[in-house]
Amino acid sequence: MELKVRDVDTGAVKVLNDEARKQNVSRNELLKRHIEDLAQFNGIKRAEKELDSTLSRVGDAVEITYNRLNQLEQQSMKMYLLLATVLDIDPGETDDYLENMFNLNMKEMN
Repeated sequence: MELKVRDVDTGAVKVLNDEARKQNVSRNELLKRHIEDLAQFNGIKRAEKELDSTLSRVGDAVEITYNRLNQLEQQSMKMYLLLATVLDIDPGETDDYLENMFNLNMKEMN
């Protein structure tokens, strides 16, 4: 595809010519590279923004899951203590019983 740029400052054209000469390419090739690099850079920036947005949503979901698990743990502990109270048993005795009966280590779970 062809592009035509009009009314470019003569100083800017001189800088482009000097840079093209340094790189041993034509001014057209130099401009083509710059335009293609710019397009690629903008694509990368867009992808980074999308990735940041996705990571933010994942972080939010992890935080919500953590909070829900924490609430479930607290509710389970309340139920455990309520059951021990209703059955009129010491929660420490229950831990020992469960450890012996089911080979569980309740202390490691807490």
